[in-house]
Amino acid sequence: MLAAEKDTDNAGPDAQLALLLDFVQQELDGVAVVSDRLQKPIGELLRISGDDLPDEVYLVQEIDRVSQIIHDLAKFLRTVVLQVHPEWRVDATHAAENLIMSELASRLRGEQDNSPKEHAPAAVGDCLFL
Repeated sequence: MLAAEKDTDNAGPDAQLALLLDFVQQELDGVAVVSDRLQKPIGELLRISGDDLPDEVYLVQEIDRVSQIIHDLAKFLRTVVLQVHPEWRVDATHAAENLIMSELASRLRGEQDNSPKEHAPAAVGDCLFL
């Protein structure tokens, strides 16, 4: 229902709350997928490293727990969205200013930027892989 409307009114100064929550739920789903994908290569690296690993390496198992939490939060938001009245609106621009990830903040403010992100300078807090 709401995912189809995601580009129409998902953020900005007068966003429908349901659309904004749907957008956040989709962002959480995306993060969960990345977290899920990380688990296999990390596990493989640990496996080939042998038995010579410090006990702290088992904290990596927390990635699975974090992934499950993210999936559950997304499911929770999916259910909450169904209870939000269409007339409820929210200004998410101020809340987006508090985010560290500038690209996510821009999306939540409803800014449409389709330009390629190739080696763009990072804002404070953004993660750059060289």
